[in-house]
Amino acid sequence: MKIISVFAMLLLLAQSQAAQTRAPRRAAQTNQAGNQPSQTQLPIRRIILYSNGVAYFERRGLVSPHAEVNLPFKQSQVDDVLKSMLVLDLGKGRIGTVSYNSSAPASARLNDIPFSIAAGTMEENGEGGLAGVLKQLQGARVVVTTPTRTAQGAILTVEERKSQIDANKPPLVTRLLVIASENGELVSFDLAEVRAVRLLDDGARQNIKEFASASASTRLRDAKTISITSDGAAQREIVVSYTVAAPIWKTTYRVVLNTEGKPFFQGWAIVDNVGEEDWSDVQLSLVSGTPVSFIQPLQQPLYRYRPVIPIPEDLNLEPQVYDPSVGESYDRVGGVAGGVAGSVPGGAPGGTIGGIGRGDAPAPREAGKPMTSFSDAFRSEDVGVKTAAKGSEVGDLFEYKIEQPITVRRNISALIPILQADMEGERVSIYNEAARKDRPMGGLRLKNTSSLTLEGGSLTVIDGDAYAGEALIERLKPGEERFISFALDLGTLVTTKLKDNREPAFLIRAVKGVLQVHYYQTDRKVYTITNQTDRPRIVFVEHPIRERWKLSDDTAKPYETSASVYRFRVELKPRATVELPVIEQLALMDSYALSNLTRNEIELFVSRRYIDEATRAALEKIIEIKNKIASVDARVAAADREAAEIAADQARLRENIKALSKETEARQLIARYVAKATEQETRIEQITTEKRAAAVERAQLQSELDAAIRALAIDRKL
Repeated sequence: MKIISVFAMLLLLAQSQAAQTRAPRRAAQTNQAGNQPSQTQLPIRRIILYSNGVAYFERRGLVSPHAEVNLPFKQSQVDDVLKSMLVLDLGKGRIGTVSYNSSAPASARLNDIPFSIAAGTMEENGEGGLAGVLKQLQGARVVVTTPTRTAQGAILTVEERKSQIDANKPPLVTRLLVIASENGELVSFDLAEVRAVRLLDDGARQNIKEFASASASTRLRDAKTISITSDGAAQREIVVSYTVAAPIWKTTYRVVLNTEGKPFFQGWAIVDNVGEEDWSDVQLSLVSGTPVSFIQPLQQPLYRYRPVIPIPEDLNLEPQVYDPSVGESYDRVGGVAGGVAGSVPGGAPGGTIGGIGRGDAPAPREAGKPMTSFSDAFRSEDVGVKTAAKGSEVGDLFEYKIEQPITVRRNISALIPILQADMEGERVSIYNEAARKDRPMGGLRLKNTSSLTLEGGSLTVIDGDAYAGEALIERLKPGEERFISFALDLGTLVTTKLKDNREPAFLIRAVKGVLQVHYYQTDRKVYTITNQTDRPRIVFVEHPIRERWKLSDDTAKPYETSASVYRFRVELKPRATVELPVIEQLALMDSYALSNLTRNEIELFVSRRYIDEATRAALEKIIEIKNKIASVDARVAAADREAAEIAADQARLRENIKALSKETEARQLIARYVAKATEQETRIEQITTEKRAAAVERAQLQSELDAAIRALAIDRKL
């Protein structure tokens, strides 16, 4: 009870302070004649919903000469409103201030107040409740009231006394408020008996008020009011527009196929009013596109904290100037790509499209007259559903402008007809092996012959008088064609067979000492399509496009090509089977260095008819020169081996001579060793001469080989 009374006191003080702060503001807005501005609410007159999750609101209304317009917003909407708001006075009035209850964050405000209320109770931390509040007001002058007495003085302390009554129970805690009266008397009060504490010091009251106001702002942080003042000579019209985040509008379509497969299109837009205000007789537009949009925090006061620098001893310092940094970037996400399929759960479209469509009751059918088919009735002018939108280009965007004002209550969703027209198209089947190997999907080749851009969304197909399936459609511009599949075609069977092969070379080239053999790797895929019904069929086969692979000249030209597939059109008679071969070629190349050619490779080239006799003779000459170079290299290698053997033998002879020089009877053997060493030195000189001659010969042969390779020019198509 004590804690509740404390917070009640804080809130009452905060309300009193707010009333005092509003009074000067009203006085400041009073005109010179003493008339106060009249409070005006501007109704919503126009709304534009974008497919990227943004809504444009336009408010219009008549205001008095001295008017104040208050617009309530959610906290999350204020940043968008501050960024986009436009205010116009159409009666030559003067727009005054545009203000809102901006404030520092509650946490920052509380940090500046030398006062707080702990979250726990007094029993937990000794700082909660009335005792915790009074302890922080030490020295403040107060008037304390109990049921039996009233005293005035300054708070000295809050004293705690513990008494142990029962050893088996915790001690009893009593808190006493001690104040010093003006005559110096110390008076204590049991806080359990205190009924009221009135603050006499302005500073203490102000701290309590600021604390209560900051606490209330955290509780009401989702509410903001933007006030616009305007002064003029007479009653006039004011326009206020802005953009805020909103649910994206969605599209959903119905397609009715007649017996010939011709489609009749009906399109609906789904809009959601999730705001706190009804849309009453507003002009609504729906824009297809993805304009850039972002959120920037503008409502919160921003602080730049500066470092604290000690004062230097020498104050005669010149300030330093630095160039600003450049190249800062921001990653912003704008827009939502494509449409969003599906409906809005929990939406209640009924009764929210007043005035759209005729709604006349159908005339009774004559007795004995056959019932009109659903597909024919759908095309009738008496179906009671009329297109409510007119389309037009808006720059790079497309706008569906709803011709009649609409009403959508808050927290209600509505379906609005935006399209009703015949389209060009035919029934087809679409086969893609990656999606399903055995059967194609039944579908429709649709051409948008309307003047509207069809936003992406869900599509429900009615074939004749029955539900046929559902599909998704991406954004479709006027004049564009698109394939739509909505069911599995159980009357068509498809099998595939793949065979790869290396084709013979088609080009031989000699480039910079390299013989290039160009050929194709060929993949042949045969689609076997069987019509298992008694009706003719049109099947489109989607074959994937692979990088560097190209269709051969033996393949039928595709009906069309997309970014990822070739589409082949195949017409099937009843119970017929057709084979569609798709042949792709990948250009490859084998390389042979001419300096490393062998006779076996030349024989291979001749057998495959890569080269003619003249080229063969030139290659034989290259091989002959290569063999001569190899012979010279062999002689040099043999000479090197012989020189190494002589060097090893001479080392042995020197060791023997050194060992025998100490014995007089070994003179004859020493002489023999010296003679042999002399012969070896002569041979080493001969080897050196032979290697020099071999190096010269090899250089000449290498020059001949390089010239022969350069002279060989081959560019032959096979």
